[in-house]
Parts: sequence; structure tokens; C-alpha cells
Amino acid sequence: MPSPLFTPICLRGVELRNRIVMPAMTTRLATPEGFVTPPLLAYYLARARGGAGLITVEMASPDPAGRHRAHELGISDERFVPGLQELTAQLKATGARVAIQLGHAGGHTRPDVTGLPPVAPSAVPHEVHEGDTRTVLPCELSKAEIQRLVEAFAAAAARAKRAGFDVVELHGAHGYLIAQFLSPLDNQRRDEYGGSLRHRARFALEVVAACRQQVGDFPLVFRLSADEYAPGGLTPAEAVEVCRWLQEAGVDALHVSAGCYRSQPSAAVMIPPMAYPEGVFLPLARAVKAAVRVPVIAVGRLHDPALAERVVAEGQADLVALGRQLIADPEWPRKVQEGRRDEIRPCIACNTCVDHMRDGHPLSCLVNPWVGQEGREVLKPVARPRRVLVVGGGPAGMEAARLLALRGHRVALYEQRPQLGGQLLLAAKAPLFQNVETRAEVLLRFVAFLARQLERAGVEVHLGQRVTPPQVARLQPEVVVLATGATYRLPFLWLPWLLSCGWGRGRRWQRLLRQPWVKRLLFEVVRKPVAHLARPLRAAGLEVVCIGDCLRPGKTPEAMAAAAALADRL
Repeated sequence: MPSPLFTPICLRGVELRNRIVMPAMTTRLATPEGFVTPPLLAYYLARARGGAGLITVEMASPDPAGRHRAHELGISDERFVPGLQELTAQLKATGARVAIQLGHAGGHTRPDVTGLPPVAPSAVPHEVHEGDTRTVLPCELSKAEIQRLVEAFAAAAARAKRAGFDVVELHGAHGYLIAQFLSPLDNQRRDEYGGSLRHRARFALEVVAACRQQVGDFPLVFRLSADEYAPGGLTPAEAVEVCRWLQEAGVDALHVSAGCYRSQPSAAVMIPPMAYPEGVFLPLARAVKAAVRVPVIAVGRLHDPALAERVVAEGQADLVALGRQLIADPEWPRKVQEGRRDEIRPCIACNTCVDHMRDGHPLSCLVNPWVGQEGREVLKPVARPRRVLVVGGGPAGMEAARLLALRGHRVALYEQRPQLGGQLLLAAKAPLFQNVETRAEVLLRFVAFLARQLERAGVEVHLGQRVTPPQVARLQPEVVVLATGATYRLPFLWLPWLLSCGWGRGRRWQRLLRQPWVKRLLFEVVRKPVAHLARPLRAAGLEVVCIGDCLRPGKTPEAMAAAAALADRL
């Protein structure tokens, strides 16, 4: 029986080849002014070729004062249209449909990004993280300024249509300008744009109406946070009522997300990390679906193909949005459709992508090192295969062995423990992974994926065997890759035991463990590399390459990135 994910669906006459949506996610791959670049084009092209039905490129502000990130894609002026036309033409040639998200950050932007004063429904302070964290006090919009912004949204929608986009999504979620008007936390106005729910929704409805007038018979999607998860914020019942009004105003689909920068216990709920249950926002999508006639897009940790299929088959939503999962594996849709589910590189919901981007860097991924570098030929076959010995079965060693084997080298991997996984096995017991609360089964699922890939690539795997110089001499490799990691210095050898006992899982401990100086202490200062094999093997005339923490604990690229860089060289 065919998967329900791969049945077509129409949005105002625009047919999508399947029910899989890539939602908008900022990449920082545009130029400083906001123009399309080759890396940005290659990034989206990889996801379009991977089989998603609708590719939504990142949020672009209709007004210069609404840019929320440096290197954000631009659409506020006609000069951006030629680059956007090239982007849409190439993406649509793959069979995908293409949307752009129009969003104004409102009070959640900064003058150092835009060069302009921040504006919002009311002068309510915002903490804005863009490389660093600063408190911003926006200027309250006058009625004339509100009307100018309504017209700016409509003009941007018309510009998007001319640029060849198939769909426009209006960003009314996650605490940005439209959401700020909807939320009692940010909207403290006493005129017709504040107070009652109908008044708070006025700006959103005027934006929809103005866009509809400009673009005519053209699909409009509206994304909203159906629960702000903040005391005094927009509630699910209010969101459902707003969705009814949006449908009446001419919206063709509703994209149901949740959360804002004021959410409790933290703003991380907007992009739910691994400790949150899969499908965490589904109850909100179901509530909206029951109240409207237009298609509903569900989002929020829908990475498991079986879950995504169930959402559509049971009518909980009409489409599913996969954000971080399509960063981790752009070919998720194609692999699901072709029955290759065990080949999907799983997203571990560690939010490294988000944290790295918010710290001022281009989008990246802990499990997929090629994000933003999609044009590289990492797996180009080698001219002369070599015998390669990889010592260490952690993530860096496993990925290095896989990539080297796929390039044509003859690879054997040795791990002294009885199982693969290395430091990820210890990380699964820790209270935090990166900056999010740990969920062991998510990390262990990634270890199992890497192990399967070794078998598929034809790597010889030897477990429970400690590698010594005489043993290396008997194996006669041409290259030795040391991925032996690091160990704790005395007197900190008891840290792994403490983690196994559940130490550090309280909220107070987690706040401490997120401090930069604590992370540096635990991951750099008190650890030393396990690279004792390097000197005797080099003395024997072997080519030895150290990667990961056995080179410099906490200072080298992440494991997957280190493995990819090595595969490029050998």
C-alpha cells in the first residue's frame, strides 16, 4: 500500500507532489545585503532533489527594519528579484514547489543588524540573541506606520510572485511582529489594534487581505504559534478562533507551530529538543484541523517516517513539516518513498543548528557536516585505493571509516570496547548534550545508524581488541587513523561514574553545566588526548592521522566534520 505521505495535494490550484514540507529556517548563507549566493542555492537544491514536496526558503522581511539576522535573505526591494528568480527556477526544475516566508521581526530585532530603530505593537522590552544577548526596547508603531507595514507585506508578496515562487507563507509565529500583535504579552495597545482578540488579530487579517488583493489567485499559507507556552500569552482556544478568521480572510493553509521567546520553561520549545516527545505539537494541529476546512501543516519532531505517515493517514493534519530532519538528511523523502528507511541519517534534535546560527555563524549540523557545503565531492572515488586502519569506534572513527570505504579504500576499524559508540555512550548518560537535556535513546539510535552504515560500506569491524604497535605491524596498513578520543585527567576520572549514577540532572545543575566556563573545564581542561600510538607508529614509517579529541580535546571540529575533512584528504 503506498505511503499517504506521497499522495499529491493542491493549494489553490498549485499541486504539491507529496505531503512533505520543508519549513523556513535561517541559513546565513545570503550575502550581507541579502542576495542569493551559490552556497544558499546549493543548500536548497539538495533538499529539493531529496524529494520534499514544498521547499519554504527562509524568512525574508518585507521591510528593512524587520530583518532579524545578519546575512538574511532579502525581498524588501526589486533588486533582490533576479537572484530569487534563479533560485526558484532551479528548485522547480527538480519537481518541487517553492515558497518563501515573509516575516518581520518587530521588537525582536536589533539596530546593529538593521541600522534602524526596532518597532513593535507596544514598547515592551525583548531579549535578542544575535551573536550576543542584548535587551531591546522597540518603538510603538503608530497607525500610519502599521498601514505602511501592511502595504510592505503586500508588496513583498507581489514581488515573490514575480520571482517565481509558487506559495507565500506569512510568519505569524514564534514572537515576531504578527505574533506580537496577536499576543497579550507584547500587545498592550488601547486602540483598535489591541485589547480584545479580534482587535489583536486585526493586523494579521489586514496583512492577509492586502496580500490577497496584490497576488490574486495565488496560494497563501499562514504560520502561527497555536500556544505560546507563556503565562498570559496566546492560548490554544484563541489560536483556533484566529485560524477561523484567517480562513475567512483567504488563507489557503495553516501551519501550526507553537512557542515564542517568552515560553516557559524556555524558548527552546519553539524548536523542541530531544527531551521533548515526538509530535509534541500534534494536539494543537488536531484542534485547528477540527475547526477549519483548509489544509493544516503539522510540525514539531515528526522525524520518524511511521509517525509522519500516521499523522496524514489519520487526518491529524494534511501535510507534515520536517525542518531539522531535512538539515540532517536532505534525502529523507526519497529514502522513505524508496523503502530505504534504515539509511536515513537521523536528526538527534540537539539544536546545534539553531545555537550555531544564533551565535552568528552559518547554519550547520552535528550529524551532517556538509550543510552549507553541498557542492563538495566528498565521495569522489580515489585513484589508488589504500589499506586504512581506523583505531577507535566512536562517531569520528565510524564516520571516517565509512567515508573512506565509500571512496574505495580498504578499511578496517578496531575498537577496544565490546560495542561501538565511543563517547556518545557516555554522552547518553549525561544530563546535557550540547545545550539541551539528554534523551539516551535518541543518541543510541544515531550510534546504531552509524554502525549499520559501516556494514553497508564494507568496513571490517573488530570489537573488544586493543590495538598495539606489533599488531599494527602485522596488519600492514598504509595509513592509520587515530580516532581514540580523550580521557579525563586525575583526579577527574570519577566523572563518567558520576554521570552513570545520574549526577547533574536537576535544573540547578543544568543551569551550571550550560555556563561556558564549566563546559570548557569539562570538555577541554580536565581531559587529555589518547594518542599514545601516534609516536611509535610514525617512528615505524607509517602515515598517521589524528582526528577528533585525540588531537586536541574540545578544540577540534565536531566528529562528523573531522571525519569528512579527513575523507577529503585521503
